[in-house]
Amino acid sequence: MTLSIFGLISFIAKSNPALSPAICLLTFQRVQMKKPHLSTFTLLWFSFVFLFNGCAPSGGSNSSSPDYEGNWVAQCKESEDISGLYIKNTFSLSGTKYNDETLTYSDAECTQRSSGLDFRANGTFTTETGGVVDGKQLIKINYVATITYIEGPFSAFYPVGSTYNLFYENYIDGNKFYSTNGETNPLDGKYVEATQIKYDKYWVKQ
Repeated sequence: MTLSIFGLISFIAKSNPALSPAICLLTFQRVQMKKPHLSTFTLLWFSFVFLFNGCAPSGGSNSSSPDYEGNWVAQCKESEDISGLYIKNTFSLSGTKYNDETLTYSDAECTQRSSGLDFRANGTFTTETGGVVDGKQLIKINYVATITYIEGPFSAFYPVGSTYNLFYENYIDGNKFYSTNGETNPLDGKYVEATQIKYDKYWVKQ
């Protein structure tokens, strides 16, 4: 996503500084606010997500699952918005069901649970063939995600129950799910085609 919703919030903050990380979603990703910008989502969200794989579902044996299906876990990373906190995003894609969760930690290994940036969302998704970047086929995923839990000041602007419809393009290489710059602009609803794979922003299949 991932999508991740995290990606959505951070993207909004970056696209419209007037909203600042204090009003753009939890930026889901410190208690010292920093300059907002697109973080992971890993996402997300939306980041994801995210969320966010090889190619769209293809024909073949019924016993084979599409490359994108499974549980995807991001690396533990320092929050880009609140100093001293760390976050770890996890999302799952199965059938048409989507689940996204970001948890807050107080250590760089993400072993000590904390709070302040926790976020959860779920919903449905569909896929289609995306573009080709660096000679690699992307997958385009449309998420219809509903926020089920959110912490911090952003909850006043994105309350539980809020639903979003967002597209993201991703690249899957084995057990890694890479983010790209192909995503829906949440400010005007327009989709920007992917031109770059973010090899440093990825989730690993568990």
